[in-house]
Amino acid sequence: MSNPDSAATSNGDIDQPLLVAVVGHTNTGKTSLIRTLIRDEKFGEVQDSAGTTREVTRIGIGTADAEVISLYDTPGLEDSSALLAEIRALESRHPQASPADILQRFAAEPERHPEFDQDIKVILQALHSDVLLYIIDVRESVLGKYKDEVSILGKCGKPIIPVFNFISDNEDGLVRWREQMARFNLHAALEFDTVAFDFEAEKRLYQKLQSMQERHYDALQSLLDYRQGIWDRLCQAGARRIFKLLLVIGTYRQVVDEGAPDAVERATEQMRTFTRKAEEKALKDLLGIFSFSNTDVELQQLPVKDGRWELDVFSPAALKAFGLNAGSSALTGAAAGAGIDLMVGGLTLGTATAIGAALGAGMATARRYRQELKALWEGKKWACVDDNTVALIYLRQKNLLEKLTHRGHASLEKLEVTSARKQARLPDGWSKILGEIRQHPQWQAGDVGDADFSRVQSVVIDWLLDAGA
Repeated sequence: MSNPDSAATSNGDIDQPLLVAVVGHTNTGKTSLIRTLIRDEKFGEVQDSAGTTREVTRIGIGTADAEVISLYDTPGLEDSSALLAEIRALESRHPQASPADILQRFAAEPERHPEFDQDIKVILQALHSDVLLYIIDVRESVLGKYKDEVSILGKCGKPIIPVFNFISDNEDGLVRWREQMARFNLHAALEFDTVAFDFEAEKRLYQKLQSMQERHYDALQSLLDYRQGIWDRLCQAGARRIFKLLLVIGTYRQVVDEGAPDAVERATEQMRTFTRKAEEKALKDLLGIFSFSNTDVELQQLPVKDGRWELDVFSPAALKAFGLNAGSSALTGAAAGAGIDLMVGGLTLGTATAIGAALGAGMATARRYRQELKALWEGKKWACVDDNTVALIYLRQKNLLEKLTHRGHASLEKLEVTSARKQARLPDGWSKILGEIRQHPQWQAGDVGDADFSRVQSVVIDWLLDAGA
């Protein structure tokens, strides 16, 4: 579905893809837009310096069955004022020619205009496309050169959709540019931040194209539905991966013989190591699900180096950052015997006689927790991950998931996950769900035939994907 080449041909056949040229001034985010749409941070080259893209490059976006849109990444327009002056001079010599014919004449003689080599490539591609996406960096002032660019592109006679980029925290610039585009009678504009990504913006892009290219309406609707399905599955996959992590951590038990020297300390360190590695692996998996790499993430106060959390879930600072009680037993990383009542289904096992009776009984609860009961019979306990530690893992993994689903693939900045938002809190019913998880260690194997497993997983996934929770 993504086979870049340098072709720039048009075909009016309805079965052919919609040809869309991504145009604009240098360094406004044209390549960035395509990277974000195709979920590929390696497409093209993105830098802060101008003139990074030098050639026209095509890439396809489509469904599983067909390419629906051919996107053309073009070089940036650089000296539009001088270019417009040359075009107007040509118009004065050919007053009967149409604006598009004038552009064709100008582009047909590149040897006469070597200083406009890159601009001619843009003009040719614009003339051979069905729609132009004009990318605007709203952080820039509305200068005369940008007005000249719109004048030149308008001569192609193709629908133009202004795309406002870098809109996050730039409301004044967005308003200013909207007003300017309205003066050009370009009202079908779109907000699409290639850094602070929003899937709803991608959907609106396809809808804008539908309104301007009705003959491609059905194909674009198929694409929209297809991309929605993919996005939903990505988000579900991310949430399921976090749920799996919560299962692994929440059901962890390490037997502790308190009579043995340093037994608690050893069990605590084993649990810490297990927990760290489990979360590190989940981090890598989440990045892979959303087509990011390990180099994309740096957690503020919780940095990741080579996949390792430097300030991990056993740090008081980590707990405090997410609004959790730093004075709990999570400071030591484990509480010997924590959650033991949950582990044995709430049975009261205060005496050896009661434990022995339970071991000898055929009840389902005793059979399920035979290992735990045996440990109690032998005077041993189980070290479990503290409730606050599990809560911290949930909160920061939810935070990370939200960041990943709102990160464009053109971002050059490290993804930062700080503390949870001020209004963030553990969801209602968290303690009950965690209790159910602790009681079902067999769920680690993905016991999908268990109705309780499906119910608990569904509840946690809904929590994780609810941005307001």
